[in-house]
Amino acid sequence: MKKFVCSNCGYVSPKWFGRCPQCGEYDTAEEVQRRKNREGSPSLFLNLEDAGEISLERLSTGFSELDRAFRGGIVPGQVILLSGEPGIGKSTIALQIAERFAERGLVVYVSGEESPQQLKLRADRLLLKRKKDILLTLENDIDEIISSLQNKRVSFMVVDSIQTVFSSDLGSSPGSISQVKNVTMKTIDFAKRRGVPVLLVGHVTKEGEIAGPKLVEHMVDTVAYFEGDRRTGLRLLKITKNRFGPSDEVAVFELKENGFVQVENPSFTEGDADLPGNVLTCVFEGTKPFVVQIQALVSKNRTFSPKRVCKGVDVNRVMLLIAVISKYLKLPIETHDVYVNVVGGLRVTDPAADLAIALSIVSSYLEVSLHNTAAVGEIGLDGRVRKVYNINRRLNSLKSSGRIIVPPIEEEQKGVFEVRDLKEAVSIIGGEILGTPGAD
Repeated sequence: MKKFVCSNCGYVSPKWFGRCPQCGEYDTAEEVQRRKNREGSPSLFLNLEDAGEISLERLSTGFSELDRAFRGGIVPGQVILLSGEPGIGKSTIALQIAERFAERGLVVYVSGEESPQQLKLRADRLLLKRKKDILLTLENDIDEIISSLQNKRVSFMVVDSIQTVFSSDLGSSPGSISQVKNVTMKTIDFAKRRGVPVLLVGHVTKEGEIAGPKLVEHMVDTVAYFEGDRRTGLRLLKITKNRFGPSDEVAVFELKENGFVQVENPSFTEGDADLPGNVLTCVFEGTKPFVVQIQALVSKNRTFSPKRVCKGVDVNRVMLLIAVISKYLKLPIETHDVYVNVVGGLRVTDPAADLAIALSIVSSYLEVSLHNTAAVGEIGLDGRVRKVYNINRRLNSLKSSGRIIVPPIEEEQKGVFEVRDLKEAVSIIGGEILGTPGAD
């Protein structure tokens, strides 16, 4: 039986169409052969009790921090989608992981973007020792690749990148929505049947999202984003989905001349938190705490529309905090330009950073140094400072700070000041600000 698939959006129809009814594009219908049901074939269904057990043996990636993010390592047959901006280091870390798996057997590296000479040059720079156990192929047809691996014992497979590989079942060009979906489906089938872990490298759009249909992220077992500030060399690998463990874990790497090295205790500070507009805080990414430095700059607005420029934090969250500051502290922040930055390129989504962001804005506006102050707490629309989880671990990470401002906690600690709302927090950082006694 025949069916027709739109090469632009993946719409499926039993008959040919000139204009796709789903996306509206013309001449995108591609004919695909559909197998007929075979009578007398084995049962397609299996009793859940007889399904057996899956092997959850964990295979090390060679990086203990990455193994921790994967909750023990990679599971045989696991399909991982790794994405990131161009030049962030996806191919480099993929080759380093391939080197570790080459100790267990052959590794297949499908290169759709680089020549063997380019990969050899990178391998030499990374000082890889098992280059003979890494098989390179420039073949882009996924059917040919899988067919050629039937008689080989493969320990690991890298597809770099998924947008460059195609299936001969479809007539569309590589990178189209239908091709990416079909190639991913066949790769997953190969990984599950052979128990071979597969790393798929994916492109990103200008908005920072994985290119291709969102369905691909649902199909794979794990989705990881590689991001960071190229000026510092620090890279963060964030696990946003993981079927073999909790998601939202983060592994930190530093890019050096010989490749990536893991960073167990990263620092996102510049050592000058004593200047106005600088406040320290502790945020959680998964189960790992990070001490980060929040910087703010408030300047007079010379136009009719004040600027809100943020790097590393959500601009909408900053606008909300500006409104709270203006309402409850009676400071005209809303008429000024406000710039907020997170040192080191880390993107902060933890609401526990609210208090640090607010205090850094107030500090910059009043040009008052907070003297190496750290703050942890979520700010509500009513100006109150809410409690956050894992407060004890955050305090332990910030113990080297001059003073720490937090919402009410169970036990009193030296150098820790408890506040219930934003007014109390501002009164603590200096009596010269609002005319209240300081707590120094």
